Amino acid sequence: MPDSAWYETISIPALMRHARATYGTAMRHALEQAGYDDLPRNGLYVIGGLAKEQDDVPLAQIIDDLRLSKQAAGQLVDTLVVRGYLERRIDPQDRRRLSVSLTERGRDAAGVQTKAREDVDQALVEKVGHKGLSALRRMLAALIGIGKDSLKDRDRQIRAPHIRGIIPILFVTDVRRTAQFFADQLGFAIDFLHGAPPFYGSVSRDGARLHLRYVAAPNFTELATREDSLILASVEVSDVHALHAEFEKRGVNIARELVDQPWGGTDFHIRDPDGNEISFVTYRPPSIGG
Repeated sequence: MPDSAWYETISIPALMRHARATYGTAMRHALEQAGYDDLPRNGLYVIGGLAKEQDDVPLAQIIDDLRLSKQAAGQLVDTLVVRGYLERRIDPQDRRRLSVSLTERGRDAAGVQTKAREDVDQALVEKVGHKGLSALRRMLAALIGIGKDSLKDRDRQIRAPHIRGIIPILFVTDVRRTAQFFADQLGFAIDFLHGAPPFYGSVSRDGARLHLRYVAAPNFTELATREDSLILASVEVSDVHALHAEFEKRGVNIARELVDQPWGGTDFHIRDPDGNEISFVTYRPPSIGG
């Protein structure tokens, strides 16, 4: 009985990984030879995919196709924009959506990449013939179909939506001023400011996010003068004492100092430029034995 061919004893995923490396190595080498040696990992996939499209591609589609986290995919697109391969613009039909497209540099790199891939295709045809290549495509398509069917089955198993979080909205008389207060005084990042002048915005730090909404006069200002500690947002932190020390060092005006609350938290309060009071709190672990 003749010995089995070497590829008969190797798993299909391993074969596919090494086969993909053949294309990747050839394309990467060609790009480096052409002066495109600064393409990041997964960058080949992005510019190769965009080269096949006639219109701009929504950023969300790129993220879905890459199967990366939104943060990782966003960083990849940012890198490609900075290095001149992509340009990003607001969709004129939906200003909430960003689209990306290839620049001239990106199109040139995509052409080099395509030529390298076609060279590998031709070498494969010389080994297995056009029928063999067509059979390979059919088998890969079938494998992709199995994956899509499995994904549909998992989607059907989802019974209820998942609530991911709640974002408090502060009513302020100057969105830009308040956002800058959160950035300069509290160490938040300004996510976006919408409008000219801004009438809506967002600030965030780590896992906390607050939205800012312009109003002519904050509707809680008068009430806050009558009510003690009228809190409009409560932000949970890992170490309230360390954050309090940080804010003191920044010169933040603390509206109420640290207090060990009877309900199980230790918190302190600050006020934004419009007087909106915000609590920063760490919850104490329950005492054993009551």
